[in-house]
Amino acid sequence: MSGRTLNLGELAHIVGRGNNARSPRGEHPLDRAQRENPDNLMLLCADQHDEVDAASVLDLFTVEKLRRIKQEHEDRIRHVTGLGSDRATTVVRMVGSVHGNQVELSRQTAAAALIAGNRYPLFLESYARHGLEIDLRGVPGESLAVPCAASRAADSRAYYGIATQLVDDVIERQLRPGIMRDAVRHVSVFGFARLPLLVHLGSRLDDTVPTDIYQRHREDESWVWREEDGLAPSFAARVDHDVPAGSDAVVVINVSGAIGVQEVPVSLRGMRRWEIRPVGAPTGPDIMRARGCLERFTGALRGFFAELEAEAKTLERLHVLPALPMSAAVVLGRVHHPQVHPQLVVYERLTGRYVPTLEIGGGSGAGVGTVAGSAGGSSERAV
Repeated sequence: MSGRTLNLGELAHIVGRGNNARSPRGEHPLDRAQRENPDNLMLLCADQHDEVDAASVLDLFTVEKLRRIKQEHEDRIRHVTGLGSDRATTVVRMVGSVHGNQVELSRQTAAAALIAGNRYPLFLESYARHGLEIDLRGVPGESLAVPCAASRAADSRAYYGIATQLVDDVIERQLRPGIMRDAVRHVSVFGFARLPLLVHLGSRLDDTVPTDIYQRHREDESWVWREEDGLAPSFAARVDHDVPAGSDAVVVINVSGAIGVQEVPVSLRGMRRWEIRPVGAPTGPDIMRARGCLERFTGALRGFFAELEAEAKTLERLHVLPALPMSAAVVLGRVHHPQVHPQLVVYERLTGRYVPTLEIGGGSGAGVGTVAGSAGGSSERAV
């Protein structure tokens, strides 16, 4: 015995070899001479072969259904094998809980979204053989409802300290070495987590590597980008509270929802405030349907930060109140540059009000997205 595990297949007939009731689906009018042709054969494992040919399920596994299964499988394989090496992408998945809710984000789910977008996935293997997966579901406080302000602040500091370190470990120990040895030439990001952590993830992604970011769509629970429908909005920033910018200012990003002026923390209401929102379209949770919509949001963010560079020379900290799709939160972290732009103080809605949870950047001279405890210095911390 070799001890090896082998995949064994059996050739199964769609229309049975014989033309009688004893041969599964054998009474079909297909000519006997054509029953050994490849078009009438499927490769199945032994258990599947027995199941498909069982007399009790012949009404389910009809000739038409088996032909359709065979055709869909062959079409998928033809599509995947037709993709060139330049269409390969390394998959990074980050999975957590949002307001106690979780989603399914398996390798298969990510692969299906990539293949639909004409890419094929590469999964850098981790010790658990799940690829680059940042699993936040076991972090203490991930789903905890904090009852009062004092314990909320303490829990937030502890949670974000552990969670950001988990993100950094995967980036530094797995993704970055792959980039350094030229095994990673393109990255695809799938994230379902609290918005501040998605901003943090975006800040840690290498901006020299082409990166695609995917969005989960509530309407069908998929991660596949839609075709552009011509109605996807653009985005613009405007001054919402026009006072001179000091060392601190506020930006309210209303995309997946709307944060009202009355929800802005009292301590921030006297500051200069910008708002970023869709142009000529309402905000909504499924606004980010098409990849082009995310690209337009990215362009609006770049323009906004360029405006800050030109007009707000004294600005040191930008307080961010986000109502964002998760893909857009990752984009926010990627667009922000800590050596050029003011420090981001990212807020989160906890127990009915917005509180600061994470600081990103801050002009310490450290590398992009570097956090306390990393090799590059200390430019990020939990609040």
